[in-house]
Amino acid sequence: MRSTFSLVTEKNGWYNIDPQVRQAVAESGVKDGLCLIYLPHTTAGLAATSSWDPKGIDDALTDLRAKFPARTSYQSQDAPFAGAARSKSALSGCSRTFVVKDGALLLGHSQTLVFFEFDGPRERQFSVTVISKEFYFESIPFPTDFGQMRDVTEEVHQAVGRSGVKNGLCHLTVVAATAGIVVCAQGEALHRDLWEDIDRLIPARADFRHRETASDAAGHIKTFVAGTQLDLPVQDGVLLLNKEQRIVYTEFDGPRPRDVKVAVYGN
Repeated sequence: MRSTFSLVTEKNGWYNIDPQVRQAVAESGVKDGLCLIYLPHTTAGLAATSSWDPKGIDDALTDLRAKFPARTSYQSQDAPFAGAARSKSALSGCSRTFVVKDGALLLGHSQTLVFFEFDGPRERQFSVTVISKEFYFESIPFPTDFGQMRDVTEEVHQAVGRSGVKNGLCHLTVVAATAGIVVCAQGEALHRDLWEDIDRLIPARADFRHRETASDAAGHIKTFVAGTQLDLPVQDGVLLLNKEQRIVYTEFDGPRPRDVKVAVYGN
């Protein structure tokens, strides 16, 4: 089932689309499956983030504007603001896939689906596609520390093996607003390099408007950049990762009890 929704945006605004997406899932009648959210735009973005304090999302947009300012040196011939919006859109992405379990989206209590307008004002659309599909499901729990880069590759391999799925899809999700999951090169030193680069790009600052700690405020924006979902192919009962690729959980706040949700779908 596919549903399409419309909204009119303001320049550099953001919009909580959680109610529309949950409505589409409920109306689909799907109990177990997948939900794909898609934006047919090149100057808008999508994130699963915390919206309990709107100032935290304003911080994210402010940081993105600072990191990707409108500039006259863009090689494209469009307006500088459009060029900057396209870069931010490419970074944030135009689609997200979520597990539907027991008739509901698999999201954390602090996660909200947010549409980001990097240009505007515009008339925008987004679609929600809900597919019914049985799957194997488990959680991989662990404690974390601030700044931890935890390699969970072997745990995910083992979960795929327990699923019994020979060919299909492995979906990984982190139900948190200050943590992410990435595929990166193997090696603890390389993982620390990645953390340092992310922290350099989005450092904790005293002037965040978000009402929690500076590290928490920065963590929301780091999560926006890193992402909280991965989809990986399964072939002959194993993940299709090369020997240098690792699945790494990234803790941007902490210490916290966390987990990675694993859903494995067969053909």
